[in-house]
Amino acid sequence: MNSPNRIERLFSWIAIPGLIRYVVLFNALVFLLHLMAPGYESMLTLNREAILHGEVWRLVTWIFIPETMRPFWIFFALLFLWFLGEGLEESIGALRTTLFYFSGVICCTIVALIFGSYGANTFLNLSLLYAFATIHPDYKVLFLFVIPMRIGWLALLSGILTAIGALSQSRAVQAALIITLLNYLLYFWPLLFSKWKTKKISFSKKEPLPSEALHHCATCHRTEQSAPDLHFRVTANGDEYCTEHLPKK
Repeated sequence: MNSPNRIERLFSWIAIPGLIRYVVLFNALVFLLHLMAPGYESMLTLNREAILHGEVWRLVTWIFIPETMRPFWIFFALLFLWFLGEGLEESIGALRTTLFYFSGVICCTIVALIFGSYGANTFLNLSLLYAFATIHPDYKVLFLFVIPMRIGWLALLSGILTAIGALSQSRAVQAALIITLLNYLLYFWPLLFSKWKTKKISFSKKEPLPSEALHHCATCHRTEQSAPDLHFRVTANGDEYCTEHLPKK
């Protein structure tokens, strides 16, 4: 298996640092344009018929359409998306975040071209939630702005409700949900399995619950709490290391 360092050296040119930050900013811009010219965003949607008639910009612009156009909710939606993107990039690096997001974009685009248009960016954004929750399942957020909830449970609840809702939707929606989940599993299944295995062993040995630290180096056992200046990365096999002890081979 290639080391994370070697992979990053070979494909570093692909990485876009702060990618999700830019996506959020363009979402905000589209929202402002919507306020000035309602309906403008219809020119940006992932519409198969329009693309086949030459409007190729839609292959990219659909990712900049906010999930909601309600002024009150969009602020929190974009803030949460920004938070997920920044947290994901801090954990797995700009390269892996870029590859994960763009492969999701490609998958959703292919589904739209085959099955027809649908609300694609909803599933794309949800995949960021699933990815962040896989890495930091115990991170607490305020559900409905009131109820403290671990983000792992929030992602699970969101996934269940989304799957139930997709049952009554078109084949395009169902296919988009499936391919988005497959893209998520392609990148995060090793980490998901590793965490499940670790928790299983922990419960069988009746070990105490892990601390509230988000990052933990598998070599030196330091966390962002004990060493605030350290940076951490998650390797392909699901283990997390500080940059000082990141495996080279």
